[in-house]
Amino acid sequence: MKKQYEFQASLELLVGGWHLLHGTIQFGNEGAGGAQTVQESLEQVQGLNQELKPLGIGFRVSAHWWHELAVNSKHPIVGGSAHLNKPRCIELPEWIEGAKSGKYPKPGRLIPPGFGTPGADLGAFIHPDPTRRKLCHDMMVYTMEECENTMTALSIDDVNGIYWTGPDGIRWQRLCNGDDPLLGYKCNQKLEEWGLVVGGVGSALKEARERGFTKRAKLLIEGKPAGDPCWIDVFTDDVLCCEGIRQINAIAGGELALWQSELLHTHGSGIPFAEGMRIAIRNKVFGGHIHLNAGPVSIQKYGPMLAKRGGTRLSKFQQATDPDFLPGEGPKEWLRHQTDALMVGARWSALTGKVFRVEFDARFSRYADMMARLKKSAMFTLDGFKEACGKLGCEAKTVTV
Repeated sequence: MKKQYEFQASLELLVGGWHLLHGTIQFGNEGAGGAQTVQESLEQVQGLNQELKPLGIGFRVSAHWWHELAVNSKHPIVGGSAHLNKPRCIELPEWIEGAKSGKYPKPGRLIPPGFGTPGADLGAFIHPDPTRRKLCHDMMVYTMEECENTMTALSIDDVNGIYWTGPDGIRWQRLCNGDDPLLGYKCNQKLEEWGLVVGGVGSALKEARERGFTKRAKLLIEGKPAGDPCWIDVFTDDVLCCEGIRQINAIAGGELALWQSELLHTHGSGIPFAEGMRIAIRNKVFGGHIHLNAGPVSIQKYGPMLAKRGGTRLSKFQQATDPDFLPGEGPKEWLRHQTDALMVGARWSALTGKVFRVEFDARFSRYADMMARLKKSAMFTLDGFKEACGKLGCEAKTVTV
């Protein structure tokens, strides 16, 4: 009898660099852990990687331009934005050299920021100032360029960009000004914000492709359904996110954008995360990338509201909070949703032979000892993945680069 799965299921872990730093979000916890500089945080993660090495697993680290990763001041296009670099940033060449020597973990994702800079609350690609929209375009192209350069420098095959919609949602000023537009699977696509996001991201990827910066690099689209910091995402659930990705790729001229959602944000629209993953798989925009944050499920189901003939008014949609707990934390319901996601990912990996990559993006400022909590979450994820493979009857493999 032919075995059900031709391939091993492979798992790799990543962690978001912003949350490793002290003082980003403390929740009044003055004793919260956290590094003062990106260099310090990278050294801490690499120390943890040494502890995890016998298990064949380790973390790569994702970073936002300007916040953890310094823009090159001499770059001909985006160098003028270098004044936005935070003092704690690391230069990418320094990080790459440290990764080569084993001092630092390797980069995972490079991310144009959607927060913490002047005017960011007005959005990125939906910003009313065309010069800001042009900067976002250039930063996206730059991101893809540096993803390609980093893969070449470190001889690895997976360094991608992330575009998270953040303030690029439906403008909160609409409701303040008495404008209550209709939302729905057809209605959203008629909004100005939809056109700006899809057109802006698609055009940036098109230029990146034409300049040779997407030979291996992909852009991972991380929608924020019902989530902060915007009122509500233009991709109000994962069905709309998949449609947006399809349209972005059509503009870009290739399958350059992929779905990468986060458990909390998918739940914010009332869709269980494992089902959100299956929606992306069915729509052929799933590349094996997820953010496995823990947290509650929204009490509101957006699907019927979005499918309603004629649409539903924006004011009827609740905004969901995003507490960003670490994987493995929370009551049984939360844990079940996380293990369900690991099952879907393990099966996808075993069927395709591709690596399932799980990123943690949690508010580490809750913890005095961040690395101990990160290790605990790594073990939860690894154990859950192996358990899923056991149930599926496929072999489990871990990846560290």
